[in-house]
Amino acid sequence: MLDKVFGNEDLPLLLVPQLSRTFALTIPKLPPDLRSTVGTAYLLCRAADTIEDSRLSDRDRKIGQLDLFLAGIEQEDSWDSVSRRLAAELSGEVGAEELELIDSLPGLIDILKTRPVRQQDAVRICLKKMAAGMKSYVNRPTGLADMAEFDDYCYVVAGVVGEMLTELFCDHAKDIDEHREKLEKLAASFGQGLQMTNILKDIWDDRRQGRCYLPQSLFCAASLDLRDLDGAARKPAFRPTIHQLAAVALGHLGDAVEYTLAIPRRHTGIRQFCLLAIGMAYATLNRVVQVSQFSPDYRPKISRSTVKSVMLAAPVICRSDSLTRWTMSGMASLCEANAVRQS
Repeated sequence: MLDKVFGNEDLPLLLVPQLSRTFALTIPKLPPDLRSTVGTAYLLCRAADTIEDSRLSDRDRKIGQLDLFLAGIEQEDSWDSVSRRLAAELSGEVGAEELELIDSLPGLIDILKTRPVRQQDAVRICLKKMAAGMKSYVNRPTGLADMAEFDDYCYVVAGVVGEMLTELFCDHAKDIDEHREKLEKLAASFGQGLQMTNILKDIWDDRRQGRCYLPQSLFCAASLDLRDLDGAARKPAFRPTIHQLAAVALGHLGDAVEYTLAIPRRHTGIRQFCLLAIGMAYATLNRVVQVSQFSPDYRPKISRSTVKSVMLAAPVICRSDSLTRWTMSGMASLCEANAVRQS
């Protein structure tokens, strides 16, 4: 286990880059007193996600694993025991990095216990909502029922993270806490925009793992059957339906921009953390809407040069509300124009 080799305090720095390129770039932008909490929180959320996304086909066993994870959060079971049991059950069902993460759960909890009580509570509330909510959505190979379920799923896995981050940011600074009401109204939408982007990016990766998070009712209305995703993707109606979802995601990302602007300008690190995620989401959606032929080879990931451009822009625009709005609205407009061009 990495915590035995390097020490608990180094775990987030070691594990985050292995598991997420985006968070490896964004978390270091945060103020020092938030980096440890957010890095640890991300990894604990990723552990729940590892259980949900494992290759295990037995739905009841997977729900049992989420219950075991919840028992650790509720302090009904020791994290040493939770980690050992989950690692044994997930061996062969997840990748080596994810298994290392599960092995590291006790060390991550030890880090969390060193954080201020308000921050600990925010992380635990998020994890409880996430793990409990995920139980309804494990092993759904043919999609979610409708937009209501789609929205609820996005809230369970990402909206709750937006709410947690809001609590952490408000705990960090009084002048952020003064904007709590606006931030709380936009937090879940921020999370949903990022999650919808990931769902649209990962359609075939998810299908290969036996899951689908697209809303069946929306595709059925276009005479598309998600049980045969390859067949549906060859039909002319598939692209416009994907574009409908991309338009919804763009609306949520607009809320994410307003969320960021509600944070006072002097908090440049927090603003950069938010804007980097939003900018990469806009760039990813732009790739999605430019796809001319959807197929199992579909992988609309953004290039390293695009990531570099977003990284260079964020420190500049974060200091100006008007420049932030202009830049982000430009990215949204480009995405909308490319969607129209492909229709």
